[in-house]
Amino acid sequence: MREQGIRIGDLSIATWVVPSLIAYGTEEQRERYLPATLRGDLQWCQLFSEPDAGSDLAALRTRAVRTDEGWRITGQKVWTSAARTADHGILLARTDPDAPRHRGLTYFLVDMKEARGIDIRPLREITGESLFNEVYFDDVLLPADAVVGEVGGGWRVARNTLGNERVHMADQMTFDTGLEALIARSAGLDETVRARIGALAAEAHALACIGLRATLQQVSGSEPGAGASVRKLVQTLHQQRVAELTLELLGPQGAVDEPAAGERALHGFLMSRCLTIAGGTTQIQLNVVAERVLGLPRD
Repeated sequence: MREQGIRIGDLSIATWVVPSLIAYGTEEQRERYLPATLRGDLQWCQLFSEPDAGSDLAALRTRAVRTDEGWRITGQKVWTSAARTADHGILLARTDPDAPRHRGLTYFLVDMKEARGIDIRPLREITGESLFNEVYFDDVLLPADAVVGEVGGGWRVARNTLGNERVHMADQMTFDTGLEALIARSAGLDETVRARIGALAAEAHALACIGLRATLQQVSGSEPGAGASVRKLVQTLHQQRVAELTLELLGPQGAVDEPAAGERALHGFLMSRCLTIAGGTTQIQLNVVAERVLGLPRD
């Protein structure tokens, strides 16, 4: 498709929302949200992480209380990408504080534009941007049909979402790592540097094959599974190595001579640092691979 000049719109967070709605949403939810999302008319954000519940997501404290009107949400989320521009959000909240912590969670859909009581505060990042946000819920009312899956069964839906998030984050089209620019400039470089670029190109092809396998699994109806963690681990390191080499080869003088290229290279390098945290830290992914792929005992 790229060779034919066909551009595919980046659905961003919707890329991992859509599979969860297909798998666990009601017919009404699928009809309401999927066509508009796939057209690019609806943007989404993910309301999972909290100040004390990041890697240990099941420790979250945001509460959802059932009322005659639906559900009342109270709590705080953090590191929410694109919260200020999103039309809707996917929210994980605790509906049963007395149940085992993985079983007392429910997965909700939130209208970020219309729901009253939502306060969004941007967080300034090292890049100078504010992609991430804090989101506060002050007695926010959600309708009864905002639940995806079963009440108390949100952890299962969330795992599907998180698996698809890792697949999406590992997609080579997700981040502009600058590999093609490196290849284009490699002719005038010495043999050692060309070998480094060649190794990155070979690695990219291997990752593309892993990605194709993940796509075929999804098309067949399978959950992303632990394979998504393997791909994210390898892709994260790959993207960081490309960003580091791009900045190294450009150098201070190159950044002065080509300001636009210098700005892109620096932004790519700084942005690549977050990849070992976003979508599940490297340490968490290593544990997932160890336990679910290699069959090692829990640490």
